[in-house]
Amino acid sequence: MKIKSGSPILVTGASSGIGNHLARYLAARGHIVYGTARKDNDLAELEKIQNVVPIKLDVRNPQQIQNAFDFIVNEGKGLYGLVNNAGLGEIGMFITWTDEEMFDIFDVNVFGAHRMTNTFVRLLIELKGRIVNIGSQGGIITSKYFGPYTMTKHALEAYTVSLNQELEPYGMWVSIVQPGGIVSNMGSNSMPGTVARFQRAAPPFKEEAEQVLASFNQPSPPDDEEESETNRKPSSPEIVSMAVYDALFSQRPKLRYLVGTKWEGDRVINALIDKLLDENDNPQHNYSRDELVALLDRYISQRSNK
Repeated sequence: MKIKSGSPILVTGASSGIGNHLARYLAARGHIVYGTARKDNDLAELEKIQNVVPIKLDVRNPQQIQNAFDFIVNEGKGLYGLVNNAGLGEIGMFITWTDEEMFDIFDVNVFGAHRMTNTFVRLLIELKGRIVNIGSQGGIITSKYFGPYTMTKHALEAYTVSLNQELEPYGMWVSIVQPGGIVSNMGSNSMPGTVARFQRAAPPFKEEAEQVLASFNQPSPPDDEEESETNRKPSSPEIVSMAVYDALFSQRPKLRYLVGTKWEGDRVINALIDKLLDENDNPQHNYSRDELVALLDRYISQRSNK
């Protein structure tokens, strides 16, 4: 793995959860980390971490982004990595989401990454650096009540692939890390908005919404109960930080990093197979079973020879 000693890296949403763990993980390995947060008390906590330089920044605020750019330029160390981690994770029935809420989740999860990248890309090109977007397994799959959130993560997937193709000629790599459930404050932080949406559901959706609200107060399943859709077992943010580190410093980083439990990984792979079969089932063009197997074998062989 190619490690650039002391490489400066900008991490958005570093106040808690994945972003905070990542800031500490990178800083402990000797890298200068510009960790962003919106609240003064979070900035004060970041300042206590060796090698972390806190920056007040909301990815919805273009002026704060420009201020961060000016600050980093004045530091004179350049910028090797940008990790677009800041994000919202609220859920709810589509019919209960207001336009303002929909715009806001896209503003943070999609346009925030776009604003940050467009502002800092020239600095990153100077050091032939890396961009890592923190997506989600929800960028590949979706389920009821998660629609708006997974819409943003599907968009971030497309953004990453296209951006990587545009920046590769300039010596840069762009990757996306796709976590499943991770131990963080995202669930508790988003709960007020989630509850408000289910509470505002009107007939004929009201009864279903009340059942969902009641489920929030149910006791957690026993620890030894197998993982399922209703019994998620979130992973440590360590696995995300490890994937981001590889994306930042590997000689040939992957475009996509799927991280999470085996149950979550199986769910994603099964969904992708189901999608493949849907796309293959058409009268104009389709592969036979044997052709599909041969195609899969060919792709596996090509990857193993890289």
